[in-house]
Amino acid sequence: MTLQIEFISSVALKPLDEQGKRNYILRSVKKNKIVVLDGMLTPEEEKNLIQETMKSIDGQFPGIEISTLGKNEDDLRVKLIRLLGGTIGGMTVIGPSKLVKEIKKDPNRLNLLANAGD
Repeated sequence: MTLQIEFISSVALKPLDEQGKRNYILRSVKKNKIVVLDGMLTPEEEKNLIQETMKSIDGQFPGIEISTLGKNEDDLRVKLIRLLGGTIGGMTVIGPSKLVKEIKKDPNRLNLLANAGD
């Protein structure tokens, strides 16, 4: 199996509402792609993505692994920027559980171990 990584610009997702983003992400992940988003999902978007994923789990789709790298959501500056409708830097990595074996995270980087062979 070939490992595919799809890098998605925040510009590509901007015109989509939250449901549109979830559908776009899940479609790609269900095609066994690891998705790298330019930017961070809000905690609400991440929660809803996980809930939607739980409804989709079956023998063919075991679920997702997700990790975000960026500013701490508890930071007052981040809260203010989001409140005013702005976005902050960062990235989100989402992949199918059957491919993503491990994600190690520290404040400045993500290390993803994937298994492309079956």
